Amino acid sequence: MPFKDILGHDREIGILSSAISNNRVAHSFLFVGPEGVGKRLTAISIAKSLNCSAAKGDFCGVCRNCMDIESSSYADVFLVEPRESDSKGGGIDHATGTIKIGAVRDVQQRLSYKAVKGGKKVCIVDGVEKMNRDAQNAFLKTLEEPPSDSIIILIACDGAFLLPTIVSRCHRINFRPLPGEAVVKVLMERQGMEQNTALLVSSLSGGSIGKALESDIETTLKQRKKIIEVLAHLSVKDMEGLFEAAEEIVRGDMSLESLEVLKIWYRDMAVFKEGGEDVVINHDLLPVLKEHSERKTFERLMDGLMAVHHAQIDIMPPRYANKQLVVENLLMQLAR
Repeated sequence: MPFKDILGHDREIGILSSAISNNRVAHSFLFVGPEGVGKRLTAISIAKSLNCSAAKGDFCGVCRNCMDIESSSYADVFLVEPRESDSKGGGIDHATGTIKIGAVRDVQQRLSYKAVKGGKKVCIVDGVEKMNRDAQNAFLKTLEEPPSDSIIILIACDGAFLLPTIVSRCHRINFRPLPGEAVVKVLMERQGMEQNTALLVSSLSGGSIGKALESDIETTLKQRKKIIEVLAHLSVKDMEGLFEAAEEIVRGDMSLESLEVLKIWYRDMAVFKEGGEDVVINHDLLPVLKEHSERKTFERLMDGLMAVHHAQIDIMPPRYANKQLVVENLLMQLAR
């Protein structure tokens, strides 16, 4: 799978492949962007291109070096990821794990050796924002004086959690969410989804193929049904019911997904109101959508859409507002 097969990042890939072809690759990179959009895939692809035995400025994907890198068995390419505490087993955990100073010391030792295969050593740190402060400070020296035969690639969803001195020593490349049509294409080809279902899943994924492929469509559709039922019965005269609805939305790990379903529903109502039936995402529910949209003006629908958007921002990092209170306030705004 050469560089041209990486979806949705033509500009970023162009910069990287040009640098490789001209032997002007930076010693350290920082890839920043949403989870699941291809940052790690691109990092591994760079490692292959720098060590491929069959292609120059790209990679073949089928030579022994490329295959060993793909299977994480190539001595000169190694991956560092956040891990849970030793008391919990020390396994890889991108949600709550950390990268501690011990992992940094191990990286420094491995980078100090000569490349075994004669190519480039590549260290990929996936989830570098989970590196604690001591580990970041220890890592600075490596970034300041990297071995000449090595490349360091740091991967982060949010660079704001890194020391400015780390960011300043890396060539930063920002990865944007993938275009919706690219995600839809992958879902239809790999998962055999119908187009309307793929459109809904794509919209909920936020431009992340990883998230889209991992999504449980049955759970998503059930959540959508629940959200629509909540909207149909919202009333400031029934505050107890409103609070119960908020509790239902934030229950479990689906709060962000629930708000995205709600935002797409408001978006569809506004689009339908303006005669855009052909671009409605929830196309399978047009009769219900029509009924709901007739109850509100276009201005109120747009106000609702923005209210949902702001609620999403409030419960996400770095704000981490109380989900229950945020959703209760949101539902009161929508009920009015």
